[in-house]
Formats: sequence, C-alpha cells, structure tokens
Amino acid sequence: MKRFIAYYSGENNYYNDSDFYTMLVDTKEKKVIKHIWGTTRFAGSVDFAHEYDDVRSDLKESQKYEELATEYAINEVPRRLGSFNLEEGDVVKVTNPRVRKFKGETFKIEEVRAFKKFGRIISETLIGINETGETIKTSASNVEIVKHGRYKTLRVARRIVVGLSIN
Repeated sequence: MKRFIAYYSGENNYYNDSDFYTMLVDTKEKKVIKHIWGTTRFAGSVDFAHEYDDVRSDLKESQKYEELATEYAINEVPRRLGSFNLEEGDVVKVTNPRVRKFKGETFKIEEVRAFKKFGRIISETLIGINETGETIKTSASNVEIVKHGRYKTLRVARRIVVGLSIN
C-alpha cells in the first residue's frame, strides 16, 4: 500500500469557472489532502507529485478510506475553525481579564441570544451551565473556545472530507 490513497473526486463549480479535484488520504501524516488537478480557467492539468493508490472505482474500499479521512478531519477541525461561530454544544472558558463574575469558568453553551440592531448582530449573550450546575450568562466576547460541539465537528469534518469550504 502506498502512502497516499485517492478516495473521492469532485468539482467545485463556480460562476464562470470550475475546479476539478481529487481527495487523498495521507496515511503517514494522518491528514486529508485536496489536490486540484484541473480547471476551466486555463488549459492543462497538474499531476499529483507522489505516487498513490486509486480506490475510487471500488465502492467498499472508497468508503473505508472516506471513514479514515473523516477520523483525520475530526482532528483537523479545531485548527481550521478557530473560535468563530459559537453555537449550542460548544464548550467555552471565560478568559476576559475584565470580567468579575465567572472569571476562569468553563461551561457548555446551552443557548446563544443575539442582540440585533438594523438587522445586524451587535452582540451575543451565551447562556450555559458549568460542572457544578450553576447557570452562567456572559458575552461571547468574554470567552475562548475549549472544544467544539460534536454536531459542528462532524459537520465540518464531513465538508473537509469531500473537499468543500468550511465557512
């Protein structure tokens, strides 16, 4: 078995142009690679620089490597997402030094309330419960992400696996 395995092919279809790509699993580095090999913007194609096994024609093998790619992508999600788009299920820590109440507390977000002005979100209030059962209410600007929720992690990992953007 080679280090790289191609398990999926796709096309990003933009307004005027298309990009054609192959998704590969790097079994040594344990990561997912998107190789864009062709486009309608110019003539020609770009070969992948390494030898790889192609399992795209075998459905069972393709599914096996897609599951492996999902495992690798789940580990990649925190680095790719950072701490934007907080939502229910995320675990956060109050880190703002100016906060007097709940400083240093870690809690799971149960609800996100957005304050809107003229249709734009001005601020968000996070409501959650910490390990002792105490209800915590604080602004989204006071926290840093500790761990993304399971649903968000799987949703973003799935987009990484099939070569789509995550935002």
